[in-house]
Amino acid sequence: MSFSHPSLILPTALSASILSSFFAGPWFFAFNHWLLAGLVRLFPLRDPRMNLAQFFMDNRLVSGFVFAVAVYYFWSLRDERTEWRRARILEAIAACVAAVIFTLALRPFVGALPPSQTPEFQGLFPAYLWTSGEGNSFPSHSTLVYFVMSAGLWPVSRRISAILCAWVLLAVSLPRVYIGGHYPTDVLASVAIAIAFLWAAWRVGASRWGMRMLDRVVLGGAWLELAIFFWLFELGEGFRSAGEIVVWFVRKVS
Repeated sequence: MSFSHPSLILPTALSASILSSFFAGPWFFAFNHWLLAGLVRLFPLRDPRMNLAQFFMDNRLVSGFVFAVAVYYFWSLRDERTEWRRARILEAIAACVAAVIFTLALRPFVGALPPSQTPEFQGLFPAYLWTSGEGNSFPSHSTLVYFVMSAGLWPVSRRISAILCAWVLLAVSLPRVYIGGHYPTDVLASVAIAIAFLWAAWRVGASRWGMRMLDRVVLGGAWLELAIFFWLFELGEGFRSAGEIVVWFVRKVS
């Protein structure tokens, strides 16, 4: 695909995302059950392991702010490549926002109850977990957000990007799968969607229009620094504050 055909970029990325979404929920029942049963058999659900999984889910210093710190480090570096690095980070942010909006629109039509709330899977988990989790497990938004930002650093530092991507799967995705909050395929779908939207963002950013737009934004000055500060803060704490504001606003409007 050439840069002269930007109209093909988004449909291609969305097609890849839609295809990846078919890995979500109970559609691949046997595969999901086999993986979850194997995980629980290998690491039985006992209090020390459950507490460790909960620690990674709740402790934002190890499962959230580590990604914000990495992004801030590359954003704050001052040398002849500062503007180039910042453009790559802005591409990752744009991909993250677009991917989340896409999955929120897709979510009502795709996915299922999390394993801990699905009768066929509940036998794998202790009874007190049967009421935990959200109503729809697709996709793993934590995996999606942090994987986009981690993989988005690939052009900047492949080593750091690879380490962060591995940390997403280990410290963010695995604990949520382990306690029955997500199917393994929710994580796989999130990774596929992240890659699709990052690819689209990179292609758009490499186009003439994209380069002009990025140049303008990168030179945004104080307002851009403030926006990045708030973005990294929300990234670090898993966008909990932003989510609470949205919920409050929706309640007020309704």
